[in-house]
Formats: sequence, C-alpha cells, structure tokens
Amino acid sequence: FCHTSGAAGAPKVGDKAAWAPRMAQGIDKMVLSVKNGKNAMPPKGMCNDCTDADYKALINYLVTGK
Repeated sequence: FCHTSGAAGAPKVGDKAAWAPRMAQGIDKMVLSVKNGKNAMPPKGMCNDCTDADYKALINYLVTGK
C-alpha cells in the first residue's frame, strides 16, 4: 500500500500537509484523479468495483487517517 510507506512519492495516510494542495482542488477532482490514475497509481487505484462514494470515503481516510 503506497500511501502507508510513501512509495513512489505517494502522500502518506494522515499527512494533512501533503494532502492539502490536492484537497484544495476539491473532492470531485480528487475522485476523478483516482479514476484516471495519477503518476504511479493505476486507474481506479486497483478498485474497479468502487463507487464515487467509496472513493470519497477512502480519500477522507487517506487525508485524516481516520
């Protein structure tokens, strides 16, 4: 899990400072980024069955660590 270790430059879980510029784009843009893939992250973050609501919940977890 890249967001645990920071592999390939992925922002770590709960690192609010690292996530702040990404979140400044808005949650919908973040969901679109997940769906399209970004840098080393594959499209849909390898969760092909996830809904937008699932992605939003996951993004919230990654940002807050909760």
